[in-house]
Amino acid sequence: MKRFIIKSALIVLIPVIAVTFLLLKNGDDRSKYSHEVNVALAYNRLDSLRGTKKIVIIAGSNGGFSIDSRIISDSMRLPVVNTSAHAGIGVRMQFEMYKDLLESGDIVIFCPEYYNDKRRLYGEVTLFRILSTHMPMAYCKMSLLQWINTFKYIGAHYQEAKEHAGCQPFDGPYSASSVNKFGDISCPREHKEIKDFYHLAGTMDCATTSYYQYIHEYTKNKGITLVYLPPVLIETNYLDQKAQIDSLDKFMTENHIPFQARPERFVFNDSLFFDTPYHMTSQGASLRTRVMIEELKRILGH
Repeated sequence: MKRFIIKSALIVLIPVIAVTFLLLKNGDDRSKYSHEVNVALAYNRLDSLRGTKKIVIIAGSNGGFSIDSRIISDSMRLPVVNTSAHAGIGVRMQFEMYKDLLESGDIVIFCPEYYNDKRRLYGEVTLFRILSTHMPMAYCKMSLLQWINTFKYIGAHYQEAKEHAGCQPFDGPYSASSVNKFGDISCPREHKEIKDFYHLAGTMDCATTSYYQYIHEYTKNKGITLVYLPPVLIETNYLDQKAQIDSLDKFMTENHIPFQARPERFVFNDSLFFDTPYHMTSQGASLRTRVMIEELKRILGH
């Protein structure tokens, strides 16, 4: 019986070990020179600020492309670390990568993007691209359920890495050079016509709801102030999806994970957006940040 158990375990473990080894060795050359490098830069900055009260921003690209952390730092008189890179790594990994570096007294601004399937929690091909290239140590933070839900994207990651092999450094908003010391995208961005709006169908599944509740409990137990805000969204997309967003807002309140500001506070005119419904122009990012500071001061009682 013991021999059977050992053999069964090996049958499962050997492929898992082999796949993990290949992932660790299979980074993406384009990602290496892209703004996605911020996941590692943010980790290093948080590590250097141990013992210091700070503001930490956790979000997808709506945080990187649509926040000016310098304004927050100057207004709140605290260092700011913006960990944002890409929503495609999933909310779970966005939090798990940095939670051990969060300390009592810190303020965590959490503003994940709107979408309601399993990718919101566990991530997709972007998860493997970013971890393999920038944070391979974070693979140890993946749960069994996360592996099960994302395993299907490993092949797509290998294909992407093959297509990007030999990519050289590049410039622009999506480049590594556009990331400033706070973790924001600082490269100037002008408005572009946006045609691909997001369809926010479905409801939040129980696993995602449970993880959001876990974030609330974890921060509370560690003496961390969690400020849970809606993401920024382009006006046209918001008006089209208002019923769905209102439904999500109500659901989260009923499950004790409410937004601490109204979603419409972070809805702005189309002219202030760069190239997606979540990515703002430089002017838009400054305006959204000032609204965020108003909400922060109200929530924190300043």
